[in-house]
Amino acid sequence: MMKRTIFGLAFVTSAWALAAPTPAAVTAGSQWTAATYEAGRCIVRADRGAAAALMRTLPLDDSPADLGALRGRAARCAEGAAGATAVTMRGAIAQALYLSDFRGRELRPVRPGYLVDLGLPVQGAPGGSRTVELYRWADCVVRNDSATTRRLLMSPLGSSEETAAITALNNYMAACLPQGADLNVYASEVRDLFAQTAYASLYRYWTGQLRGPSSRARD
Repeated sequence: MMKRTIFGLAFVTSAWALAAPTPAAVTAGSQWTAATYEAGRCIVRADRGAAAALMRTLPLDDSPADLGALRGRAARCAEGAAGATAVTMRGAIAQALYLSDFRGRELRPVRPGYLVDLGLPVQGAPGGSRTVELYRWADCVVRNDSATTRRLLMSPLGSSEETAAITALNNYMAACLPQGADLNVYASEVRDLFAQTAYASLYRYWTGQLRGPSSRARD
């Protein structure tokens, strides 16, 4: 299994630094992640119910993704994600759900009754572990700039558009850091986390749990 920490965004309180990756590592990592995201899109189209069930069982961290419960067309789709981590597989499925479930300028749900509760440890969840802090951080970022987050999720992986969108989110990425704590966030995790929390924030909004999809206020 390929390591996902291809290059790191080291967030420390209010500052971060980007370590330069080697071209070979970036190319290999992008191809591996792109294959997982294509598999996620395929799974959602082949069997949405199975995709939703998988999201309820996959862990939130970078442990190996167990896709053995998938059957039929969904299982064939999953062949492209062999060796994927759970967080990348979750990101791939969440992005596919986001792009299929929310359309138009106001991002209204296409099929409200089919929205999936991802059950993420976001706003109101007790902090402490790195995993929980990562999801709380990502939730804060995407709720403060939902438009740029959407640009990111619509951009091809590894593209200049993806880089531009992440760069445009830099201020919120710094502002949403937990006060008085260090949080290391790897570049290979950013899209995975933002895809999940973007979907979750819209789910919470359209089910009456949030006042707006973009709060414009630091968490």
